[in-house]
Amino acid sequence: MTGSRGPVLSEQAWLEATRAFIQETICPTDQEPDVHLTQLVIDCVKRIWCSQERNQGFALPLNYSFASVQKLRSHHQPCCSHLSWSSSAYEAWAQEAESSGNPLPQEQLLLLGTLTDLSQDSEQESRDGSLFVRDNTGILGCELLGLDLSWLGHLFLFPSWSYLPPAKWDSSGEGHLELWDAPVPVFPLSVSPEPLTPLPVLYPRMASQVLGHRSKLRNAQSNLAGKLVRLSPLVRSQQKTYFILSLGEPTSAAGQAVGQVPIIVQVPAQLVWHRALRPGEDYVLTELRVSRIHGHRYRVWTTTPASNLVLLNPECVRELELGLELEGALEAEPKPFPAPSNSQAGKGQKGLSQDSLLLHYKGTVTGVLNEPAGLYELDRQLELCLAYQQFQGLRRVMRPGVSLEVLVGVLVASSRKGYLCLRDQSGALPCLLLAQDSQPVTDSRLIGCLVRAERFQLVVERNVKSNFPSWKELGVADFIQKQKARVYIQIFLADCLILPVPRSAPHSVTSPASAQMEPSCLEQPPEGQSRLFVLSHKETLMKLNFCASSRASTEVLKPTFSFQVSGVWLGGTQRKMGTGWGPPEPLKEENRDQKVLLLFRGSSVRWFAFLHPGQVYRLVAPPSTPMLFEAEGASCVSRRPLELAAGGSCLTVQDEWTLEPESSQDVPEALSLQRALPESSLPSLLSGNFTDSLVSFSAEILSRTVCGPLLGRCWTKPGNDLSWGQVCSSDGTVVLADPFGPCPPAGSARAPRRCVKLTVALGTAHCEFPPHLDVYMEEPHLPVPLGLLPGARVHFSRLEKRVSRSHNVYCCFQSSTHVQVLSFPPETTVSVPLPHIYLAELHGGRAPLRATASCHVVSVFSLELQWVCAHCSSVCLQGRCTRQDPSCPTQTSVSQASIRLLVEDGTAEAMVTCKNHHVTEALGLCPSEWTSLLESARGPGRVALQFTRPGAHLESSAEKIGPLTLFLRALCTSPAVLRPVELSFELERRPCNIGPLEPPRLQRFQCGELPVLTRLNPRLRLTCLSIREPQLPGPLGARASPC
Repeated sequence: MTGSRGPVLSEQAWLEATRAFIQETICPTDQEPDVHLTQLVIDCVKRIWCSQERNQGFALPLNYSFASVQKLRSHHQPCCSHLSWSSSAYEAWAQEAESSGNPLPQEQLLLLGTLTDLSQDSEQESRDGSLFVRDNTGILGCELLGLDLSWLGHLFLFPSWSYLPPAKWDSSGEGHLELWDAPVPVFPLSVSPEPLTPLPVLYPRMASQVLGHRSKLRNAQSNLAGKLVRLSPLVRSQQKTYFILSLGEPTSAAGQAVGQVPIIVQVPAQLVWHRALRPGEDYVLTELRVSRIHGHRYRVWTTTPASNLVLLNPECVRELELGLELEGALEAEPKPFPAPSNSQAGKGQKGLSQDSLLLHYKGTVTGVLNEPAGLYELDRQLELCLAYQQFQGLRRVMRPGVSLEVLVGVLVASSRKGYLCLRDQSGALPCLLLAQDSQPVTDSRLIGCLVRAERFQLVVERNVKSNFPSWKELGVADFIQKQKARVYIQIFLADCLILPVPRSAPHSVTSPASAQMEPSCLEQPPEGQSRLFVLSHKETLMKLNFCASSRASTEVLKPTFSFQVSGVWLGGTQRKMGTGWGPPEPLKEENRDQKVLLLFRGSSVRWFAFLHPGQVYRLVAPPSTPMLFEAEGASCVSRRPLELAAGGSCLTVQDEWTLEPESSQDVPEALSLQRALPESSLPSLLSGNFTDSLVSFSAEILSRTVCGPLLGRCWTKPGNDLSWGQVCSSDGTVVLADPFGPCPPAGSARAPRRCVKLTVALGTAHCEFPPHLDVYMEEPHLPVPLGLLPGARVHFSRLEKRVSRSHNVYCCFQSSTHVQVLSFPPETTVSVPLPHIYLAELHGGRAPLRATASCHVVSVFSLELQWVCAHCSSVCLQGRCTRQDPSCPTQTSVSQASIRLLVEDGTAEAMVTCKNHHVTEALGLCPSEWTSLLESARGPGRVALQFTRPGAHLESSAEKIGPLTLFLRALCTSPAVLRPVELSFELERRPCNIGPLEPPRLQRFQCGELPVLTRLNPRLRLTCLSIREPQLPGPLGARASPC
């Protein structure tokens, strides 16, 4: 190995050394030298070497030498070699690697060998999914991302790789290779020919149903096609190594659990597929058979020794046509998706399983704490233990600089909050699941399954209440009065591996306490009754007052999370018959209104996350009570339906009842019902017509803010958690107090009402600037549901429409409101430049709320500089708080600044308000000048100038006009301020979207000796986002800075 840095050989000597190396390490020992093979290897080296900028005119890398596997295994220090990298590429990589550890030293070595999954020459059973590089001198394990199965067994030149010697904890004493780039084949790889006739395949939905059908098809070998949606790690159990993959429908059903079929791969020669499979790709697996899981009654698809894995080409396959009799039988079979066992069925399996450990983190390895024990440091703040990993492939690549992403947990439903969680014995992490864009998750059988999320979004919502107006001191704990954070994850179901976990329930499913967050409460009873219904509308989840028990009517009302849904019964009650449901019982009144209102409270709130409008469900109850779902003869209020005024029935869902999703294609009655999400038309939504004050629409969330009181505050009686005070803003819009805002007055036990405002952009196909709308949420609809984040698309149903004093439409949450997340925010945000407009366009109907305009500063209306106390916001004179109360805990002061400008662009004029650092831009000062100006204002504490109109005299807050005031007056009237600018702004007040606009006004101007009378639009009010100097052509456009 040390010879690799020796003197550079001549080209002839290099070629001779290469021929000798190939003959010794690659060619069979009993054969003559292969001149053709040697020339092919040299051609590969030339092709890679000549593509780099560092070849310096040489056709061959004469400073590189070949290294055999035996030499690498004898090397005791890590190294790397990158023939395919340029010098600048390696230097950039080394510089980046220095931030997290020491970069691997570079050796000038060439690696040639056969890529294989055999650890020995001929023993097939020795295959366990590992990869190796082999030559005549030995074999060396390797790691490779993006394996192509056609590479196995072929000779390659590896252009970029690293070698790591065996770790101290590794008892095998074997080092390993990491292949960084795709290997270069020495011989051309053969391409498999397309089949002469289309391959008959089963897609996941039909393949899943075949598992439950007793027919010769289940005993035959079949081909399965679909999209890879889930992939488990390699697992070794009972001396067998295997992994599980799940195929979903290649198109729309890829995210639904009902459209997926798991396949077990345990043939040793096929374990290497695990390295080649890529989630999201479409595959065909051939020659599969149905097998029974040992110790269980479930059947699964498994591979056979004759099975192959190929990419799906729709033109080369055809869906297997089943006989009409067989296809009908398949449709009638219940779905074989295994649900977790309940407490009764799991008593005999006590101790066989336990809760999985929930942990997810995406980060970079920053340190090795204890390599023999498998302890590593992530991002210098977390510890990771890999001591219990069955396979050491992950552990041996762990070193500083490696990026990781290990999330696993049991999916449970919370009856306290109504959302889903991933849980372990130490706690639970809330999660929001989507099957795919605009498709909610409806399959409640996912509860209790083991979930491994491959990709997800981690959301941290942080609310801080501080007692100062500056953001600079947020890191100082003394200034923080209250802080609260909510952490949850957002996952697409297609990015998860989901496995059923047979497990015993620690509590009885009939116990309300056990159902607070119980993963194993969904096993359907062996006998029972059920009834189908389609869900029309779901109301919001909120706290309402209910008696704790129906037998004690005198109990104190207790606020409890609850919600209700409305729907339509589909047929009559059905009884359990064998493994399926019998025919619907005839209704006593055929013309009876089939509407139903279902009330969920207590433990039944756990179904909230799975219920969505337009979906068909089956409500399942025990068989103990006859006519349970019928309205006739109802006598028990707590367990029997009540008659509604509208003629339907009202039913309280009991704790032990279950809900199952049903396909609407299997229910003819559901096909004629309207199942699309309701949408109000844009004209009716933004009009002043209140024929229907409840509106529904889809929109993208632009911002989410906590609203504070603007005019005054109303206080409520103490002890009432459900009715808080209401605040009214200056334009008549209802807003609520900051949940972490000012406390009630001294001696008052009342609390301010809380409110959150969502600003949304309505989805319109033919509008350049989509109209914006404000949506307000207040108690008892808080806390904000999961997923309402900027960038997310959501659907609001039955919001109350209101109109403010400024004739703007806004909406408020009501008890009948439902919100559904359609898509998560994008993982990467693209910065879109603001539109460039004329100011007069803001007087139109559909103007953007944020834009850029080229305009001229006409005059300054006002300027204020002040220093205020960081605790009480009082003015600080000479750096000291002027508050009379000596209890002010701090003498820290912070600066505040504001300026109001009059601008025009020839089409309209506007009043622009700039605050804090934007004042620097407005005054045209550099940072050092701005700092000096603020320090000059620290002495008087506050300097305020008012210019009543252009050319008018100055009005100052100071008792006598000093040098600072004179300087500011001169600056505000100088060409340094009154200049052309590029102004980015947002509207201070949203223009009226209903009602007539304010008409133009007449104004007189003096043009020399002649008076001019013209009409002007109302003056706009804007808030500055930034002020930049205009980009003028030529050197005159450059404006030199005095700093």
